[in-house]
Amino acid sequence: MRIVSPLLKHVLYPTLSRAGVLRRPSGSGPAVLTYHGILPAGYPRRDAAIDGHLISSDEFRSHLRFLKSRWDVIAPEQFRLWCDGQVKLPSRAVLLTCDDGLLNTVTDMLPIIRDFDLPCLFFVTGASTSEQGAVLWYERLYLWLTQAPAVSIRMPWRAHAYAAKNKQESHSLWRELIDKLSSFEAGARESILDQMRIQIGISEDWESEYSQNEPSRRRLFMLNRSDLRTLADAGGTIGAHTISHPMLSRVSDELAFHEISEGRTQLENAIGRKIWAFAYPFGTPESVSVRDEVLTQRAGFACSFMNTENTSGGNFMFPRIHVSDGMGVAELEAHLSGLYRSLQSRFVALSGRPVA
Repeated sequence: MRIVSPLLKHVLYPTLSRAGVLRRPSGSGPAVLTYHGILPAGYPRRDAAIDGHLISSDEFRSHLRFLKSRWDVIAPEQFRLWCDGQVKLPSRAVLLTCDDGLLNTVTDMLPIIRDFDLPCLFFVTGASTSEQGAVLWYERLYLWLTQAPAVSIRMPWRAHAYAAKNKQESHSLWRELIDKLSSFEAGARESILDQMRIQIGISEDWESEYSQNEPSRRRLFMLNRSDLRTLADAGGTIGAHTISHPMLSRVSDELAFHEISEGRTQLENAIGRKIWAFAYPFGTPESVSVRDEVLTQRAGFACSFMNTENTSGGNFMFPRIHVSDGMGVAELEAHLSGLYRSLQSRFVALSGRPVA
């Protein structure tokens, strides 16, 4: 796999792109791209685990330049009407989306989008309706775990301590705790996180290290209520992304519906506009269940989005192409055309492993 992926990215995709043979399959519906923001200038990329899904401003500009010249970038409202069967879309239609509502979507991403005069659908959590911006809970946990040389955390639901002695073990523990902590209601999760912070040995004013550094603030903090209104007033279409960004497949039916529906209500109250689109937090098959698809329909959304290309769940598990750091225009075109998905399906069938 280590050999296959570079060959695809650096040889096959550019060759096919230059030959002009990458085209969107007819009848496949619009392609949807999902970004997670722009890595601010001056922010040192810490680790692909949390920073690998942000791209540079130069990469983003190159993507938009390519899309505007070769594809039909549609407005979110056109996508909604297409979902309802009210309009037909061009064969090379593409919708731009962005998840999580990080501060850099206003400070770094929005100016570029406006320069290109392109529309975008921004999925934001209910946390961005607060007066103060905050760091996403699982990114907070990552910063704490990787800052400590060794970790030992005791929790009442577990007989022995959670432990990590090096960076690799910290990464594994982080993913395990995301899974576990997702099952708690947001307020209870915050209390647990505070206990963990104390046991790890992180000071109560840990945020000041990041909030007082402008690149770190723009990278790590989410939009606050004022920023959210700025984004909406600038023409950004706002979609819902739950209240607190848990893995929905890990929570009860009642709590899952609350996260889905109340997140929408909080956003509508904050911006005074109807929210009709939803994106599943994390958006992978492991983090989303068929039940969640039913709950988004019950909550009254017109459509909902995954964060993977390998899904065929219709308008309420709509696939998206996850754009990550280092994805050049040729690779982006391979995803948009459906070539990447086709190659991945064949590779998995032959080897049982996905192509990176």
